[in-house]
Amino acid sequence: MKFLGDWFVVLPAAVLLLAAGASVVMRNLIHAALCLTLSFIALGIVFIALGAEFVGLVQLLVYVGAVAMVIVFAILLTRPDRLEKSRTPFSGLGPAGGAAAGLAALVVLLGFIFSSPLAKKPLPAPASAPAAAIGEALMGDHVVALIAIGVLLTAALVGAAVIAMEDKP
Repeated sequence: MKFLGDWFVVLPAAVLLLAAGASVVMRNLIHAALCLTLSFIALGIVFIALGAEFVGLVQLLVYVGAVAMVIVFAILLTRPDRLEKSRTPFSGLGPAGGAAAGLAALVVLLGFIFSSPLAKKPLPAPASAPAAAIGEALMGDHVVALIAIGVLLTAALVGAAVIAMEDKP
């Protein structure tokens, strides 16, 4: 990879890490969801820069287009006056307890990953990606369904915004 090519990976990767970290520490849920969406976009760009165009475009379409919108819908439809704060035995642990639980979960997951028999197998040779065939099918035979899904997601976003608006007397 050439020097200029390195920046097309390093810069989006830095944005990815910063946006993911910001989405974890922000207290405003809307801002956290927007930072999460930015991290999804940066991850798609990293995939594209590394030569996995199909995975990057699917990342952008599925996660940014659908998952991030569902998260924003959920936040908009949850009214703060209807929420009750629940007390659990773990409520008093604070950020240090959450960090310890997250670190413990990470250690357990890494232990399972590295002890898996799949971790010892060599990687298969990369197959020729039929991304062009999938794109032709989406823009050819299935273009009506693709447009219908886009219209449905747009209508759902507008509906969620209307429902979430506070009634002004």
